[in-house]
Amino acid sequence: MPDAIFLNDTIVDATKGVLSTFDRGFLYGDGLFETIRAYNKNPFKLEEHIARLSDSAQFLCIPFRYTCDQIRHIIGQLLAKNHLSDTYIRLTLSRGYNANGFIPVRETNPTFVIHTKPLVPYPALWYKTGLKLIVSQTRKNASCPISRHKTLNYLTHYLIRKEALEAGAHDALILTTEGNVAECSVSNVFCVKDQAVFTPSTNANILPGITRRVVIDLCKETGIQLTEKLFDLHEIATADEVFITNSLMEIMPVSSINGNVFGDALPGEITGILSAKYKMLTS
Repeated sequence: MPDAIFLNDTIVDATKGVLSTFDRGFLYGDGLFETIRAYNKNPFKLEEHIARLSDSAQFLCIPFRYTCDQIRHIIGQLLAKNHLSDTYIRLTLSRGYNANGFIPVRETNPTFVIHTKPLVPYPALWYKTGLKLIVSQTRKNASCPISRHKTLNYLTHYLIRKEALEAGAHDALILTTEGNVAECSVSNVFCVKDQAVFTPSTNANILPGITRRVVIDLCKETGIQLTEKLFDLHEIATADEVFITNSLMEIMPVSSINGNVFGDALPGEITGILSAKYKMLTS
């Protein structure tokens, strides 16, 4: 358990951080969060995470007044106090306390929390054997206004992951109500066919992942053809390689979806190239 957290402008003992029972994040899931991985005390792509949090806060009209430099300084203080280097960092922003009904009649005082704790990496074996996915029975509404934002409303993701674990899989692939491939419960998805990469476009109403953007940029820098588009389950089933991404797992190969196996060896060639390039960015 970390010794210190940041709560509303103050670094406090983790056991003494107190939230109001009227906090809208607690009452309604009215808030946002970011998950960041730090390598040797350096939060990777912090600017991009703060930009996404700020953009989503503006969309939801949640006040957010911290700059990237301020947050970087706070994280540095927490890492020093908690004696951490390679870490999991979570930023949580709630609309905060308001006792004036469901729709606030005035600007609220937001709650902002930063947690840092030791990173528990994904098992190294998984990067060699890949993850087994199923296709979730739950569909993503392609018009839902919060799907492109990392909100505190995460129960649907919880149920999808639970569905996968109960089926003996690691995670589940989510389709939209129109039948297009969207994402997994906590990750974006990429496919490789004939040495070219394709991934669901944001028109599938996906979360625009920070690691997703890094992989897209790496493809362009490496000369790998990359297409963002809408595609269905049949197209992913005929892929040569599949991998998923998020800030903590980085680039993770997928071994199968609903029993359909990808490739003779994992990671596949393109997945391996991109993984190596990604590692170079974080070293």
